[in-house]
Parts: sequence; structure tokens; C-alpha cells
Amino acid sequence: MQLERADFEAILDFLSRVDSIDSDEPYPREALSALQALIPCDVLNYEEADLEARRFMDSTPVTADEDALYWMVGPCPITEYRARTGDATAVRMSDVIGRARYHELPIYREWYQPVGLDHLLEIAMSAQPRRYRSLILTRGGDVPDFSERDRIVLETLRPHFRAREARAELVTLAAASAPDVEDAPRARHAQLTIREREIVALVAAGRTNAQIAAELWVTPGTVKKHLENVYLKLGVGSRAAAASRVQSGTERIVS
Repeated sequence: MQLERADFEAILDFLSRVDSIDSDEPYPREALSALQALIPCDVLNYEEADLEARRFMDSTPVTADEDALYWMVGPCPITEYRARTGDATAVRMSDVIGRARYHELPIYREWYQPVGLDHLLEIAMSAQPRRYRSLILTRGGDVPDFSERDRIVLETLRPHFRAREARAELVTLAAASAPDVEDAPRARHAQLTIREREIVALVAAGRTNAQIAAELWVTPGTVKKHLENVYLKLGVGSRAAAASRVQSGTERIVS
């Protein structure tokens, strides 16, 4: 299948919108929202996992109990497919396993079905045994599966995702190597994960943990866990102090 002119125009519009976002993060919330408009889905997450240790990384929006449940009933067939083949291209769940067989698996019955999710489309940004990273789009079972057009559009965006990751890495390295004492808040800000920065930004905007959880499609316990990590990394003990410290670092980055 080849993309049509309207698809290319939609991709270019997406890239224009993402390039206008004032953020050093590769996957800021606004960019994920724009991707969700380009490829309609119910939930879109950036996830990192250590396949050898069988655990999610701090950047992934799950609690410790959810982490344990996932690895007890999973991993999902797409992850197993990538580990077996090394294929990192965008794939749908239906590309790697039949629907009937998928619905028989514990990962579907215990993980996806209870939250009303069925169809998956994923692109791996890294398929190594450690630090498996991916963007995952999901839809409920009451709507059609992702189309071949959706899969090709997501794969077409890969070099642009990689470019944003490379730029974010350079910003992090530059901040971490700053010898100036005045640059310390900026360096500490760079140590936060993508999700942690996102949550602190929402805290600074006045959101409660419950509001943040609803906006990011995670549990309040997950938000609390991420904030505890933020307090430890920044050496602070309150939401206000964390928001102030990160805003101070952000101002130095922008200037």
C-alpha cells in the first residue's frame, strides 16, 4: 500500500505542529496528543522496559503492582515477536498473532481486556534486550483495528522521532556537563525522565494528583510514585519546591 497525498499532508502538518512545541523532551504531552490526532487511538504511551530484568523503567506510567502483574501474565506478543526476530518496525497486534489466540492469552484477559483495550499498534525505538523502548497506540474492541495506512504513517515518522531523541540527548549531556554552580538546577532538571518532567509541569500548572492521573491515563498511585522519584532526584520535599526547581532549570534552558 502507498500513502495518498492527504496522508503526506497530514504528516507534514503533524511535523509542523510538533516542531513548534517549546520543549527539549522528545515526546512531550503536546506531541503525543498531535500523534493521537494523526493516528486516532484511545490511549498512546511511551514505554521503556528491561526485558532481562522483566520490569518497566521509571518513565513508564505503571505502579509496582501493575508492573508485577504485567510480567506475570506477559510480556505481550509484540514484545515476544521483536525479541525473537529483531524486527523493530511498526506492527499491529494482528500482524503477529491471530485474534482468537490473542484473546485466549492471560496478557489480554488480565491486562488489556479489563481496561477496555484490544487493538495495538507499536513502533520500537529500540529492540535491544535491555532498555526496550516503544510508542504504543491502543484502541478498544468496539472500533476497527489499526489500518495498514496507520502502520505506514507511524513507520514513516521514525526518523523524526529519532531526531527528537538525539536532540534531547544532546540537551541532557550539555546540562549535565555544565560546571557552573548556577547551572545546577538545569542539570538536575535534565536528570528527570520524560514522564517525571511532564508530571512536574502539570503540578506547576496547579493540577492535583487525581487530575494528573486522569489527564495522563494513569493511576494516582503512579503519579505519587513519580513525584517521590522527583523529590529524591531534586533534593526537595514538596510539590511546590519541585515545580519551582524545575521551572528555574527550564528558564535557563530557554534563555
